[in-house]
Amino acid sequence: MFTQRFSPPVAAAVAACVMAATAVFADTDEAALYAPDLPSDAIFLRWVDTDVPLPALGLPHQPVAGQEAYRPLSARHLNGAEPGAFYSVLAGPEGTARLVEEPARGQKSKVHLILLNASGQPVRLVLADAGHEVIQQTNAFASGGRMVNPVSARLAVLADDDRPLGEVAVRLRRGQNVTVLVTDDGVRLIENQIGDLLEE
Repeated sequence: MFTQRFSPPVAAAVAACVMAATAVFADTDEAALYAPDLPSDAIFLRWVDTDVPLPALGLPHQPVAGQEAYRPLSARHLNGAEPGAFYSVLAGPEGTARLVEEPARGQKSKVHLILLNASGQPVRLVLADAGHEVIQQTNAFASGGRMVNPVSARLAVLADDDRPLGEVAVRLRRGQNVTVLVTDDGVRLIENQIGDLLEE
């Protein structure tokens, strides 16, 4: 086997480069590891299918369409917010923003399934094949939820008169949170994620 040997000055230079690179990566890892602490009264707020600012929000923030991660922030920045709660901002009639409080989260060992109704009618969530109800009737601009075990299934959204509005296929993992979003245009699945802190 061929082994390349470096002279002492070259070896020292190589070692210095390796140590510098290691320090850079370590700094990067630490920056990711020590993200800004969450406020003690943190809430979680996201914009779904809209970039309309929320008048009740006490922070200057311009939402970006397509960025649907929850943004942690202090409850004092949102009128009437309860610490620990999750909220979604939806597009309401005539370009308004509608704030929807979501069901409380529970055991991390369960899957948290959220039905978020941005349509103009009551809907419910059922198993597509068997028709068994998963989340009961949820009014327009409201949300419902259920904790379930990890499972793979097809879920169907039904209107108040049992008309099918759409289906989604899910393969749920332990500790995962997902949202079934219903709009007047159809049904889609969102995997819930936590984004950056929304700061002053």
